[in-house]
Amino acid sequence: MHIEKIEYGPEKTGMWSNVAFALVILLTLLATVITGSIFWKILSSDAEMAATRSFIEEVGTLLAYLLFDLGAIIYLYVKGLLRDEYVTTLE
Repeated sequence: MHIEKIEYGPEKTGMWSNVAFALVILLTLLATVITGSIFWKILSSDAEMAATRSFIEEVGTLLAYLLFDLGAIIYLYVKGLLRDEYVTTLE
């Protein structure tokens, strides 16, 4: 099987695509803040504090928030902004 032609669907327009774009920008800024917070916590703490359970739980919680945030960015990009593709193949 080989690809004959790839057709692109209509460009995403309307209110949903504008909202998705704004949310992607805001979530990207939020991901930057969360990542900076993780680095700041790790770099600014001493070894005794970094070995405690509460420190590990805080960093783990921030990593979970970051993972959720990145998943939301990918979802909004695919569903709200990415154009649909149609592939025509020959067999």
